[in-house]
Amino acid sequence: MYSSAGLWQAGEAVIGRFLRGLLLVLLIVAVLVAFFPASWAWRLARDHAPQLQVGALHGSVWNGRAEDVVYAGMPLGEVDWTLSRLAVFGHLRLDARVDGPLLRGDGRLQRRGDVLIGRDLHAVVHAQRLPITVGSPGLQPMGDVEIDIARLHVRDRWPQQLDGTVSWQAALADAQGPVSLGRLHARLHEQAGTTLIATLGDDGGPLALSGQAQVSLLGWRLDARLQARDGATRVRQVLSHLGPLQQDGTLIVRRQSGALMGAAR
Repeated sequence: MYSSAGLWQAGEAVIGRFLRGLLLVLLIVAVLVAFFPASWAWRLARDHAPQLQVGALHGSVWNGRAEDVVYAGMPLGEVDWTLSRLAVFGHLRLDARVDGPLLRGDGRLQRRGDVLIGRDLHAVVHAQRLPITVGSPGLQPMGDVEIDIARLHVRDRWPQQLDGTVSWQAALADAQGPVSLGRLHARLHEQAGTTLIATLGDDGGPLALSGQAQVSLLGWRLDARLQARDGATRVRQVLSHLGPLQQDGTLIVRRQSGALMGAAR
């Protein structure tokens, strides 16, 4: 028979081995959490993101870089990120930077409950690389469009709070040669958490612009007035491609879709 001292020593040995094993497991888990490769994470997640394509991956989940990123057919180029380790406990805090052929930008994202919060979001979109033409015979926008969002709160995939600006720097339209439109801008905000509003304007350049655009889950509305300032002939020619002009050369744009209240008729 075993003495009580022998049983105690055997129990201590078993407990000691268990604690050492547990410590080793925790150490391995800690190392994996601290240095979990981004490529491993992508193998686990890519089946849940069919619209996202990623080339080479470098670094860890917490601090990494992805190359040749394409989302829904849009080339994003290189994406760098820093993710807070508090994400393990459900607290998302992400700093990201995008540098690609279509746009470059950076910003901060975090999640509080069911709200995704964006702060200091900045992007520059190269308008001439956008796969769009406007009017007939097809004007190609040129120049850089700068987007600055100071605050953005998204719940259920819809912005509940928005504060930002869009600025089309040195706006150009390619109509048998570049035509300068000056600097155009829009002030962005939300109304009652249900409607997004963009107030349109200009900085006194060749194109005079005023108006407002509204977007909600019910539809969208655009009311705008455009006019060549100081009789700029080429700007007036550009406007004539977009629609019929008034006698004073003003182009009045009224568009809507859906059932947005107060939409232009």
